[in-house]
Formats: sequence, C-alpha cells, structure tokens
Amino acid sequence: MIQQLDFFFYFRKIQKIIFGVFISLGLLFLNSCGEKEDPLPEGFDFVTDFELIPYDSVFVIWQGTHELNLTPKFFGAFGDEITLEFNPSIQYFIDGKKSSNPPRIPLHQEKEFELYGKIGRIKSKTLKIRVIDVDPKTYVSKFKASMADSTKAPYAISGRSFVDFNASIYDYRGKEFPENEKPDYKFFFDGKVLESLHRVPVLRSGEIPFWVEIEDKKSEVEILFSRELPDLSRKYSLPIIFHIIHSGQEKGTTENPSQEKIIELLHETNEWLQGRKSSGSRKGHNQVDPNLEFFPALIGPDGFPLLEPGINRVFSERNSFRSGDVTTHKYLFDNMWDPNNYANVFIMNIDGAGGFAFYPPLSDEKLSRFYGFTIDKRLDTFTMLHEIGHFLGLPHTFSVGKHCLNRDGFMDTDSYNEDTKKIKGQFKTNCNGEYFYPTNVMDYFPSVSNSFTLEQVNKMRSTIDLGYFLPTNVNPNGRSQSKPWVRGVFDPGVKPIE
Repeated sequence: MIQQLDFFFYFRKIQKIIFGVFISLGLLFLNSCGEKEDPLPEGFDFVTDFELIPYDSVFVIWQGTHELNLTPKFFGAFGDEITLEFNPSIQYFIDGKKSSNPPRIPLHQEKEFELYGKIGRIKSKTLKIRVIDVDPKTYVSKFKASMADSTKAPYAISGRSFVDFNASIYDYRGKEFPENEKPDYKFFFDGKVLESLHRVPVLRSGEIPFWVEIEDKKSEVEILFSRELPDLSRKYSLPIIFHIIHSGQEKGTTENPSQEKIIELLHETNEWLQGRKSSGSRKGHNQVDPNLEFFPALIGPDGFPLLEPGINRVFSERNSFRSGDVTTHKYLFDNMWDPNNYANVFIMNIDGAGGFAFYPPLSDEKLSRFYGFTIDKRLDTFTMLHEIGHFLGLPHTFSVGKHCLNRDGFMDTDSYNEDTKKIKGQFKTNCNGEYFYPTNVMDYFPSVSNSFTLEQVNKMRSTIDLGYFLPTNVNPNGRSQSKPWVRGVFDPGVKPIE
C-alpha cells in the first residue's frame, strides 16, 4: 500500500513537470509567431539618451484630433549627438498610456499632455504638448525690441549713425509673426514713438532706451550705447614700399605687375581709408574712416632715389611661398627694409591664403621677426585693407573652435564663430544665433568688407601713435621715435594672421 502511494506521488510530480515544459514551449511558439521587434540601426549601441523635437507643441482648440510631427535626436554617453542610418521604431506614451505611432492628441478642450517615447529600455525626455483656447491671429505669447539684422551691434555714434530696429512679436506657438501679420504695437526710442523702424537717426550720446508696447503691456527695455565722435581730423601718412617678388617675368605681366597697377592699388586703398570711396552696399552704422594714407617711398635704404617710387622688384627662383611656413616668414624677415622708414608690403604668389600680416611689436626692443604684410598678385583692394588692419593691430572679428567669443575685444563689432556660423544669403549668425548683415573689413566671407568701426579706428590710430617700428616721422603727441632698427636673430615662433 505504501509503495503504491509513493508511485502515485512521483507520477503526479513528473506529470506537472512535463505539463510545465509544454506550456513554456507553447508560449515560445506563440511569441515566435507574433509581431517581431524592428531591427535597430547600426550605431544604436552607442545611444544612451534621446529627445523628441516637435514641429509644434502648442495648438488651439479645434474639432477632432491632430497627428504630432516629432523628430528624434539621439545622444551618446558624453552628450554628443549621434546620427543613425535610419530612425528606429518608437513606442509613444501620452499621459503614461501607450499611443499610436505617430501619436495623436484630441483638440476639443484645453489641456496639457505629457508625451515621451521608448526604444527598448531607453526612455526619452518628457515633452509637454498644450491645447489652448485663444484667437491664433491676435494672441501674443511674448514680444521684444531688438536691433534689426542690418545694424545688430547695440552701439552707435551721435550725429552720424542711422540704425534699424525690429519688433519681434510671437504667436501662440512661440513663432514670430510675419511682418504683415503682426498685431498693433508701438515702438519707443528715447521715449518717442517711431513712425518707421528703418534708418532711425541717433542724435545724442549716452544710453538710449528702446522698447515695444502692445496694449497695456511693455517689453523689456533695451539700451543703445551712443558715443561722441572724437577728433579724427589729423591725417596720418606712412611711406610704403611694395616688394614685388618675381622669377624673371617681364614687367607689366601678372607675375611682375606694372607701376601703374601698383599706383592704382594704392590710390584705391587710400580712397577707402579716407572715406572718399563708396560702394553699392550699405556701410555699418558704427563705420568711421581711419583718415590715414600710404604714399610711395622715394628713397631707398642706400640713400638714392628709387627708380620706381614705392617699388622694389626682387628676383627669386621660388615661384610661390606657402602660407604659415617658417621658410616664408624667414624670407620676409631677411628681405624687409628698415620698418622705421618703410611700411613693408610683399606682393608674391602665396599658397593657401590671399595675404597675411604680422601684428605690431609690443616694444621697441630688437626686432627678430618680419613686421609688415603680404598680398597675392591679384592686387585686391579689400585684401589690402584687411591686411592693413592686422598690420595696425586689428584681430579678426570672429572666433574659431567650439565657443563663440568676442575675440577682437571691441564692443561695436559683431562677434561670431567662423566654424559654427550659419549663412543665409549675405547674412550670418552672431554669437546669439541672430542673423546680421556683415560689413566689417576684418570679417571673412560673406561680408561686404566696407567698414571699420570707431573702436577699430581708435586702435589703428593708437598703434601709429605708439609707433614701434613704424615710419611716423612727425609726432603729434610728443612720443619718442623707436630705437634704431637692427636686424636681430630670426624668431620662428612668431606667427602671422591671415
């Protein structure tokens, strides 16, 4: 009897085990026949986070539902954005409940929805979607006053500058109204309502407030910094020598430019520097003429008159010189004339640049590097002006690398990042991501390159006043001349700027 009970007990136990195995196999079979997960794209193993970027996140009340337009953006462990070959399938959740793909929301009543997506175990950041009861044609979510893109830097010159303003008014979605659809507003400048926001004259110096009002609401007050124009009536004149590097080509060819071409280049340059040249493009509202000129040197280092005023033709077996190469810098150093008597300009074939310059020395101690600038044989006036800016102490207006900085240190120039800027026609973005119209001579393309600002001109003229290794024979401020020039030992560590 006991043996029969033991047998029955073990039989039931084995029966349960077999039954459990069949159940597991059945579930596996059903899962294999069910819906399979979409394959993940190559590179998804590196994704640790993602977010959903909505085309719109605010909607007005309406009948029915609305399909959301969402774009996923993927990130790695260090916050770096990852680009995938294709977007994986996303399971969407609205207010914690599974939703369709693409997700839809009802629009019949005011409500705020919380939406997120999941890809496997990775969950996106939660996104808020709102439905509001407003008139889409008149509802204003926010508004502000700003300088317009043609005159972005909030600086001006009293009695000289004309500035443009913009009233930025945003609709229920947070998007700016087109100009012809903006609700009624008033724009105040120095306490007075403007009839037009274009070419507004600046008539006083100091901090000038401006703002926007819509009905009984007022935007944040912005400030335009206006300055008095200093006395720039004294004209600075510097003797210049053009070292034309050639390989035996006939005078008057592109490789060995004629005296007439050099005189024409110098004339055009002086016209710009003294404000006698205009272009079809608008100048910057902080633009000031440096009021300086260069004139052809008449006497050579040997004390005898030059055969061609302002020109020194130099034969070289080298047909071109590489920008940034130490041997190029050494060649310039070995062949320059006394910088106390000449502004040295080398006209040569340059690989990798249209020209470059060396910044002014910081003292009048022994000079161990070239001081002057180079331009290529296109003889471009704007390249000439750009390199003169560097020669007299001006940096570029832009920064490079990851960060956008005020690299030149001047407040009245527009700062931007050359590597990360966005371009739209003739406009590019500044450090605030705003498009502006570039006019500065010290910009890179795109720029109309027709303007130096007041702070830039002050720097150029102060460099001449300081006069370290510059041919300034007349001293307006009683400064002492530089020490006599002695060609020192070449320092390869000093680099130029293009």
